Amino acid sequence: MPKERIIIDGLWRCLCPSADTSILSKLIGPTRNPRQRPNIPKSNNTSVTDRHGRREYHRAVVRTRIGQTRDGHREVERSRAEYLERLAKRSPWIPRVLFGSVDTFATKLDEIPTKTIYAALKELPRASGTHLSVVKLVEYLVRERKEKPNAMLYESLIRANVDRFHGSAEVAGELLKEMDRLGIPTTPQIYQALLEVTAVHPDYVLRNTVLFEMKNRWYSATSEDLTNIILGLLRDNQYELALEKLEELHKDPVAVPPWLYDIFLYIFGDLGFHEEALSILKHRQNIANITQEPLSLNAWQFLLEVYSRDGFYEGIKYIWDRSVSPGYLNPSDGVITNILNAASHHADAALAISAIQMLSNRGKKLEMHHYEVLIDIHSQQKDLRKAFTTLCIMAKADLRPDLSSTRSIFRILSESSFETDKALETLNELKVHYQVPSAAFNVVLEATELHHGFRVALDLYRSVRQICSDGPDLETYHILLEHCTLRKSMNFLFAEMEIFSIEPNRTTYDHLIRISSIQDNYEQAFQFLDKMRCSKSAGLPNDRWMSRDSALALIRRCIQAEDIRVQGLIRECRKRGMSIDAEIQQLLNAVQEQKELAGMDSSRSVEGASSTDPVTNASPEGAPNHRLGTISGWA
Repeated sequence: MPKERIIIDGLWRCLCPSADTSILSKLIGPTRNPRQRPNIPKSNNTSVTDRHGRREYHRAVVRTRIGQTRDGHREVERSRAEYLERLAKRSPWIPRVLFGSVDTFATKLDEIPTKTIYAALKELPRASGTHLSVVKLVEYLVRERKEKPNAMLYESLIRANVDRFHGSAEVAGELLKEMDRLGIPTTPQIYQALLEVTAVHPDYVLRNTVLFEMKNRWYSATSEDLTNIILGLLRDNQYELALEKLEELHKDPVAVPPWLYDIFLYIFGDLGFHEEALSILKHRQNIANITQEPLSLNAWQFLLEVYSRDGFYEGIKYIWDRSVSPGYLNPSDGVITNILNAASHHADAALAISAIQMLSNRGKKLEMHHYEVLIDIHSQQKDLRKAFTTLCIMAKADLRPDLSSTRSIFRILSESSFETDKALETLNELKVHYQVPSAAFNVVLEATELHHGFRVALDLYRSVRQICSDGPDLETYHILLEHCTLRKSMNFLFAEMEIFSIEPNRTTYDHLIRISSIQDNYEQAFQFLDKMRCSKSAGLPNDRWMSRDSALALIRRCIQAEDIRVQGLIRECRKRGMSIDAEIQQLLNAVQEQKELAGMDSSRSVEGASSTDPVTNASPEGAPNHRLGTISGWA
């Protein structure tokens, strides 16, 4: 006797969600290892006859969610029961038992009229967590009440696949194909249900199939259909197409649900599409004025965070003026710091001052980087008086600005000597009301040296006590020593440092060694080198060494003077990983060429002076060759 065939198709998969995959696999063929084949096969088609043997139906196995713990499952079931209880209260004309669990109403359906069950099928698919209930009701109508498959039943099954845990676009697509095979006409509600399914379970092929059939049947997409299409496109990461569809909905803004704009704001904000998100935000605000549905504070906060993170100034300014300034939002310190940076890049002093004021109101101590933002903004606006005033306020707040704090001011001063002279006048005016920090004097000194040279800068230095009550600092001498070339000026500045009790550091000694190396008497360079190596940092010995440029300057001077100490310098430089061999070889070649030229000139002069004295005709051959050989050996 031939075996019965089991048909596993769309209707069967929806009507029998409790079917065991392992049992079906035994009926269909050899046992499969579930670890090797964890997914349910797409099509395992056979045929099955019901208990009366009169009708065959197409069925499909519904994939169920696995891996939940018992406690988690109980919590989900409890929440679902409470939700269905509230749903039952909103539909009093439907028996309450139909909103219960599947096991509860399985034995009580015989007392309920078929018309009432159909009414329940109109309500249940639109509710959350009712997938299994809908499938059971359809199964009961087909098997027990002998209802023929119709558009209403298929619509309920398709709409049930909107469920995010148990639903499937694949199953919905198979149900649509099954309706076509059975000759059941599709309705606009069927297509609407399919678009809802693709909004939750994105399927590009199914969505396009539905839209193509709707176009052929002259079905116009409603605003709800377009909303579902947009959601599906967003889930498919087709953001440009989704934005185009949203623009189509702008023709009728009242019909667009505000939450759809909120979804775009979150997705585009997270992806960094800030210009598009800002455009949507502005339109969302216009919609809020019409529908009286304002954007949530969470959305405002999220957009402000992503805009400040990426420095999107236009978005920051828009949200700050509409949510932060009125007091609706209270951003974190990190967000405010990012906003300060954005304000600095766009020279928005009002935004920066407002942000700093918010930090100050919280009792937070302002640090140097907060004030430096204002300095940069005032410098970009070429308002140097406010920039220097900010430096004075920093000093008053026990903050010590340094050379790095004044780079934006120096960029302005370096462009014009007139601005430099004007800045000096500004400092003389500010000293009446403030204690001018040395950083403010140093940046003017640096610009003066750039435009007028070292001598004018040195003359300006002599008036430092008249402008800065605290006198110069170490950076003041570094600015002067960097362009100093005379021993007298170097000794004067070094003596000034001792008068003001300023301890030289490695950079100071490096400048002193470089200046001493270009003098006729370079012995002082070795003295500064010894002081550098013997100096201590925080009471601890250090292993300081001069920079590569200063080392080459001293080595060059020693080679020219044939100073044997050059050997120790070269060894120490090589020990510290300085690449100087190529430069040393060039120096040696240059010295050798000079000596050869000098020897040729001296021999010619001797021959011209006396041609009778053979002793004075030639110089001793050993002396110059010995010296050159010795120098060559140093390398």
